[in-house]
Amino acid sequence: MRLSRRDFVKVAALTAAALSLPAPKLLRRSSSAGLALQGDSGGDAGIKVARTACFICGQKCPLVVTVEERGGRQIVKSVKFNVAEGSEEEYAVCGRPQALFEARVMPQRVKKPLIRVGERGSGRFREITWEEALNVLASKLREYDPEEIVVFSHQGCEAGVFSYFFKNVVGTPNVTKHCDTCYTGIDYASWWLFGKMMGPGSYRPDYINAKLVVFMGRNPLEGIVSAPWTKLFSEGRRKGMRVIVFDVRESRLTDIADRYYIIPPGTDLAVSLALINVIINDRLYDEEYLRTYTNAPMLIYTDTMEPVRLEDNPFSDGKKTYAVIDESDGSVKLKTEAQRPALDAEVEVDGRRAVTALRLIKEYLKDYTPAWASGITGIPAEDIVWLAGQLASEAPRAFIDTGYKGTRYRNEGMMFRANLLVNALLGSIGRKGGVAWPRKVKLENPLSIIDIKAQGPRGEPLYKYWEERGVTFIHKKCFSMLAIKSILEEKPRKIRAAVVFNQNLVAHLQGSADVIEALKKLDFIVVIDSTFNETTLYADLILPVAMFFEASSCTLFSPSKTGRGQVTVIEKVLDPPEGVDARPGWWILKELGKRLDPANADKYESLADHESIWRVQAEALGIDFDGLVKNGVVTIYDEPLYHPLKGKAHATTTGEIELVSVEGLAKYRDHVGRRSHYNPLPTWIPPAWMDAGRGLADNEFVAVDVCHRMTATNMWIRFTRISNDALAWDGMDGVLVHPNRAERLGLRDGDRVLIKGPGGALEARVRVSSRVHPLVVLAPHATNAGPASAEVEVEYIDGSRETIRLFPDGAGAGINTNMLARHSDMVLEEGGRSMQCDVIVRLEKA
Repeated sequence: MRLSRRDFVKVAALTAAALSLPAPKLLRRSSSAGLALQGDSGGDAGIKVARTACFICGQKCPLVVTVEERGGRQIVKSVKFNVAEGSEEEYAVCGRPQALFEARVMPQRVKKPLIRVGERGSGRFREITWEEALNVLASKLREYDPEEIVVFSHQGCEAGVFSYFFKNVVGTPNVTKHCDTCYTGIDYASWWLFGKMMGPGSYRPDYINAKLVVFMGRNPLEGIVSAPWTKLFSEGRRKGMRVIVFDVRESRLTDIADRYYIIPPGTDLAVSLALINVIINDRLYDEEYLRTYTNAPMLIYTDTMEPVRLEDNPFSDGKKTYAVIDESDGSVKLKTEAQRPALDAEVEVDGRRAVTALRLIKEYLKDYTPAWASGITGIPAEDIVWLAGQLASEAPRAFIDTGYKGTRYRNEGMMFRANLLVNALLGSIGRKGGVAWPRKVKLENPLSIIDIKAQGPRGEPLYKYWEERGVTFIHKKCFSMLAIKSILEEKPRKIRAAVVFNQNLVAHLQGSADVIEALKKLDFIVVIDSTFNETTLYADLILPVAMFFEASSCTLFSPSKTGRGQVTVIEKVLDPPEGVDARPGWWILKELGKRLDPANADKYESLADHESIWRVQAEALGIDFDGLVKNGVVTIYDEPLYHPLKGKAHATTTGEIELVSVEGLAKYRDHVGRRSHYNPLPTWIPPAWMDAGRGLADNEFVAVDVCHRMTATNMWIRFTRISNDALAWDGMDGVLVHPNRAERLGLRDGDRVLIKGPGGALEARVRVSSRVHPLVVLAPHATNAGPASAEVEVEYIDGSRETIRLFPDGAGAGINTNMLARHSDMVLEEGGRSMQCDVIVRLEKA
């Protein structure tokens, strides 16, 4: 299929007046739940103001929620950001917490503890008491060997406490989070430059002081974490920050960008490699930065790809210095002895050719020219040259955004790695207006505070087995995809039980059909969640956990990804609604601990004494506890950390930012010259869909899901009316198909289609839109429950029955790429991560 230049590239200019975000659009209708609550007029009204933090995404933004109590009813009146003094410029609240008005009374809520009565997957359950439920769970956990249990703990108020409990009380070594379906590509990329895996929360894009930011695979206005980064972005725009965007669709971000390019999915890497080519060849890099903070001057033999010389660094314990060419006299000496190390140079050492790390990259990337990248992306070569010049002219207050979700395409890890290289060449890492480092706050775990001793896990974690079989770069806390692989293949042992805390495995992991098969192989599954979802259908036991605003937490929290380092309280805003017997996560652990660890029963009871635990956590940080409780949030640091090395040595061999990883060369030098994730030098790896070696047929597309400002990783929000209204208003209540492609297939707006992928099929609604690349079919994440949209039937103790549908009002006609892909297509080279948007699908009328 041939596509015109216009199909591939769209460039938009922004007028000087458009420096702030547009006002949000009004919804077509209000939430019916909100109207019902606010319509109650009986009795005297009282006002309660509660301070908490939002857990709809992973940011944990501080909130102030105002509740009116009228006639025995509780009505949410307002949800605002709780701004700590001095942080007004940086932080705001996004639209998602407005769902609190209706979230607690959604029809999908799990109201009582439930036990399965039908076939697994049938969605038939009956109510049991909490006493029965906890006894069943404790009995099952005692029945299995700790190595036979896997705990999937996603997010929520007590996710960290849950992990600690199951590792140290239950003793399972298999406790995993979800980042291998989210940001493991960024973890992988970070290792090559900084010597350890670092996720998106390890970086702090300094939009507020930046002059130019390039976005690839990241939309701070509609991404997973939209506040405070949206506020930072807005402040940066107000101050004149320019924005260049590469994406597969037009969005709110492209609407206000200075330039944007709509490119084929997964081809951003080609642009990044071409930018490195231009920056090095045109000497646009920051010479002093590279000499001082990176190993760009390191001499490397070209025949064996080994450093010419490595010796202990006399000025940095445990780190190595290396051979360089000293420009002052042309001799080869250690960097610690050189006056001015050469950057782009070569020399003969003992009859062998050696080049600097910078020259090695330059030679390796010589064919990755702007013209080459243009042939892949459709972007004019002169635009790539122009962009490299613009980045250099604004550096160090210019950078390519470090990204967030990095598990969409096969080559995502290499793209983020190349982008970090661009930022290092510009001298933007650790600099004001560039990529700063966030201020992190470490809080003591409540179970440690109440003296529940850390016994440690018993046995080997599953990821060790896969590491021994060649799977590398495994995030030790994130191996959910590999856990499913272990369950399916019964390697290294048969897994018999799973505990699922606030994670929707069927919807969230790549290869939903395979995940379902894995769940069916288990003897026992307990799901601890607030709402029914695609995974609860396969549970044996369901425990309803309170939503984050329905209970005080047993622990303080630190908002993620901030520059200032903050601590917040989580206090109860309002009760679960009448008829919903949901319990806080800490209460479930307290009762379970008393059953599994009776010798410490009294200690578990003290989990209910929140303020005592909070006080210990606060005093360990030197925080005024009374002020914290009064205000709900305190700021510990005034600004992010600005220093290329974080003020200390990095975890690399040299302690520097390594343009060419010394450890990477030692482990993977035989991959030089290959299209490999292990290649120590940046290289082109096509996305999987492109590597099929053929064009796409008229009915074939690349399935892509995106984030939306009113959807998030916490899946219950997609069931709210406010979320579905927002999607409908934006014309995203279905799958977006480009008009040219729709015409060829005879599709019109509103038609129902079948989307068939190698891992399954979905029925969806077509939304014809010129705002997407012609190669993609696109919709917001997890807006289709697929085969799991069947009804849930519940029989209660009082004899009543209830039928629940996940999308009761006809919504859910979008996409879930996980249901279209195969689990076996994970990227094993990068920790067994997913590639959720790198699958070819076929469309046909339903």
